[in-house]
Amino acid sequence: MAESFVLPGGLIGRFAVVKLWPAIKTAEDECIARLKIAATALGLDCVEVHANGSLLSDPDTVITKKDVDFVLHLHYDTPKFYDAFSFVALWNPTQFYHEWGYQRTSRNLLTHDDFVSCSSPAADDHVGRMVRSAATHLPALFNLYHSTADIVHPPSLGDHKLFYAGINWEAISGGKSRHQDVLKRLDQAGLIRIYGPTIFQNVKVWDGYANYVREIPFDGVSMLDEIAKAGIALVLSSQAHKNSELMSNRLFESVAAGALVICDENNFARRFFGDSLLYIDSRCSVEQIFEDIQKHLTWAKANPGEALSLIKKAQGIFREKFTLKKNLRDLYAGFQDRKANLLKRQGLDGQAPHIKVGLYLLLPVYSEKVLHAHVASVVAQEYKEFSPVLVIDKAFSTQNRSDIAQVLEKASVPIELIAVDFFNYGSVADIQYPRKLGAVIADVLKNAQQVEAIVVVAPNEEIFSNHLQVLACSLIRNPDANCAATAAIIKHGNTPVHGIHELLNFGFLNPAAPHGYARFIFRTSALPADLGIALPYLDRKSLAAMVGENVIHQEIPATLVIDVGQEFPNGPWDEGQENELIGDFAPKSFTIYKGFTRDLPSLEPRIAAPAPPPPYPRLSWRWLSHQVRALRADGLLARFRVLKTRLGFEHVDHAV
Repeated sequence: MAESFVLPGGLIGRFAVVKLWPAIKTAEDECIARLKIAATALGLDCVEVHANGSLLSDPDTVITKKDVDFVLHLHYDTPKFYDAFSFVALWNPTQFYHEWGYQRTSRNLLTHDDFVSCSSPAADDHVGRMVRSAATHLPALFNLYHSTADIVHPPSLGDHKLFYAGINWEAISGGKSRHQDVLKRLDQAGLIRIYGPTIFQNVKVWDGYANYVREIPFDGVSMLDEIAKAGIALVLSSQAHKNSELMSNRLFESVAAGALVICDENNFARRFFGDSLLYIDSRCSVEQIFEDIQKHLTWAKANPGEALSLIKKAQGIFREKFTLKKNLRDLYAGFQDRKANLLKRQGLDGQAPHIKVGLYLLLPVYSEKVLHAHVASVVAQEYKEFSPVLVIDKAFSTQNRSDIAQVLEKASVPIELIAVDFFNYGSVADIQYPRKLGAVIADVLKNAQQVEAIVVVAPNEEIFSNHLQVLACSLIRNPDANCAATAAIIKHGNTPVHGIHELLNFGFLNPAAPHGYARFIFRTSALPADLGIALPYLDRKSLAAMVGENVIHQEIPATLVIDVGQEFPNGPWDEGQENELIGDFAPKSFTIYKGFTRDLPSLEPRIAAPAPPPPYPRLSWRWLSHQVRALRADGLLARFRVLKTRLGFEHVDHAV
């Protein structure tokens, strides 16, 4: 392969990158363009996909682990929503998570299989805190920077002009910032060339700037060419980036373009590039910042040799650590070992005992689409100690037996076929009533004598290739656990998915966010011995009886998709009656489980309501008796504090 890169055995040599907003131009487009350039240089293939894994070039084709080695997801706004190993880039300051919904956006990160770091301590520690006790994840190992493939231009001072690119958010918000005032001074002095969108959100963001040039296309190349022409780059960070010691792509592309860099006090720059850059302190006054920039420009013009030496030194540092080619080489070289370590952490090393899982895929009404989805789920499973069983209705088993048999014969994994009654039929063939789902599952359990755990997949559910692995490993690691559950992705038509579902509440079924079926695994030896007195009488809450008095061990990964547009089961039912039955049989199953959701204390001050005054005059004998009883109940110190409060010396948070 090119660049002396040898693809490790067992890998495809292709990876995908998610493009979240294909209809608008964003900074991610530039990052993706540069990733594609780096991939090509190494002889790899980089393809662009939508958030659901469908190819941008062919939306009807959805990638899986058979098509790519991994997927790179560059943003926190959406969870993993495709069946392939997924890295999420920790490229955003932690402040952004707080601003855009901390629990939702942070939780989205954990749906991915692993993380790639850009050497921000705050961003890495953010994930480190969340996975410190997780058996499914490890802190980030690989680095991937929003950088360029390699050095593009040799050291040069170009036209001795400052290069700056940005959106000018203040023009949109109507606010002011020190950056904006500095840019105006530099513009008035004719020292700068400004690039960025002409119109953004219907606002001419650079209106009034004499040295605004134009918008630069996000093609991975043009930005670097313009930086090289200017010769000196002004690299400014937002406060959020500085707080997280996280650098934007401007530093990397400026060094790659061979320009001299004038950078603010973002500690990332000093930590890695040291004295190869020139610095300003953006916390100073506008006048001081402007003066410091002028001094740097004057020095560079008077000392071009020394300035070029700084650029050369910065490029040496850049090539050693920060090029995308190096990042991709390192990732590919260590990828298979990393996957093995993650698997070992979950509990599946070479010596780990396995448990035999029965996977029951329900097909109450014949559907070619559902049949193929069930078979694809079976074939994709990475966990191998399982017995797949397709469960069909007896009535149509004869009608569609040949079609089903043909599909099952082509599957690379043997799939057993059993027929049960999903419906009660009348004397006329057209009359049919669905049996309660619990009664169907009770029939299925009669087939589960040879397995140690069971998973039931509804016809509106699709499971990812690591689904059984996550569930089985949960029981392997936790021998005292009898029930485990994953998180789920709720799909409703073409509505974008921006979060995941992990609330388990058998007391209330929300059709828009159901608990589902395939997310649960049950240890068969722990199912209630008298399950038959409850399960056949339950429909949509049948799994509550199977949970029984057990505790549900929730796992972080979201490894299945529930299509709520295809409700299952459907039809009339009585939730109140089911709750009453469950309350008699297994009241502990009403325990609410929230997964990774954290109940945080309210920021509202806690003010206790004052106790009502005693119904008798002060210093009366009844009042004195009340004080004696209070002394005995609360103690002398507590009553003394009450006295001080009454006198206005301090505040306490309890009633008198």
